[in-house]
Amino acid sequence: MSHSLANFNESQIYLDTMVPYALLRGLDPTVQTFFARIEKGEFQAYTSVLTFDELAYRMLLALIRDNHAGSPFTHLRQNEENIIAKYYPKIAPRLENLRQFPNLTLLDVTANDLGAMDKAIVQYHLRPRDALHLATMRKCNCLHLASTDSDFDRVPNLQRYVF
Repeated sequence: MSHSLANFNESQIYLDTMVPYALLRGLDPTVQTFFARIEKGEFQAYTSVLTFDELAYRMLLALIRDNHAGSPFTHLRQNEENIIAKYYPKIAPRLENLRQFPNLTLLDVTANDLGAMDKAIVQYHLRPRDALHLATMRKCNCLHLASTDSDFDRVPNLQRYVF
């Protein structure tokens, strides 16, 4: 079951990729308000380096989609070097600003997290990347998640917030 991100009032929350993506792409005013609350220090936000991997790739695909007809995957496969050279310089400063965002802690993902990932895949039938996010969340004892991914609803005691 999910709750509205606008109603979040706990002390900490973990951000899945689509939340900062919505911020960087200007997709939803609720997300902009949510990040303003993080910046003010109303609560502590966490995410992981895994989020930045996903975010960089999603942002790259979005810019390709915005500027080229057809599949962004096809454009990337057919002209990867030039596409990355053209669009990543537009993405990098935005990701750097997000890495420096006040009250947002970037957590490392390590080899020690792989056992917890395996356990979450078996126990909750999560995809590996989601299970790794869950393992990272548990390192900071965070049970609140901002995510559009309903697969996390299979994890008991986890509160998911959506925009």
